[in-house]
Amino acid sequence: MNGNVSPAYPDEPLAIIEEEARAVAQCFGVPMPEAAAASLVERIILRLGGTHIYLPKRTSRDKNRVHNEIAERFNGKNLFELAQAYGITPRHVRRILAKK
Repeated sequence: MNGNVSPAYPDEPLAIIEEEARAVAQCFGVPMPEAAAASLVERIILRLGGTHIYLPKRTSRDKNRVHNEIAERFNGKNLFELAQAYGITPRHVRRILAKK
């Protein structure tokens, strides 16, 4: 890792980006994947440093697919199981079901 990304915080967004960039570079046979990943992180810092970026967990399409799955799987008794399986609250499951 480069000097700007702390290995003590592996879940830090820049550490994740660097790790993923390294993996992609290796997949494509880049001769120096560590350097390529570090360079990408530096470019991101230069272009986006100081800004706040929101990264949604799912695209709208995925969201619709998940909502349909929840509606299909709901049997009247598994509200809490579905909430746990999809990482959402039971209240959110109820809202999804109300829209279906």
